[in-house]
Amino acid sequence: LGILFMVIGNYLPKCLPSYTVGIKLPWTLHDEGNWRYTHRIGGFAWTVGGALVILFALLGLAGLILAVLLISTAIPMVASYLYYRRKKGAN
Repeated sequence: LGILFMVIGNYLPKCLPSYTVGIKLPWTLHDEGNWRYTHRIGGFAWTVGGALVILFALLGLAGLILAVLLISTAIPMVASYLYYRRKKGAN
């Protein structure tokens, strides 16, 4: 699972805006700048999260794996929403 997160994390910043692949939140689909920002943050979070999952699995800390996966998934969603709110407030 950690390797899968690292591979997807490496691929996320290269995704072009689409309804098929990527982090598909309403505000990311309607703003290309938000899409790029979200996927750059998501790529980093998922790559680091994947490495932590592998490390925790090797150390036998299975209880922390779920927390890492949830946090790695939540970081790009929260960052994307904050980007959307910041841009919306600037208008």
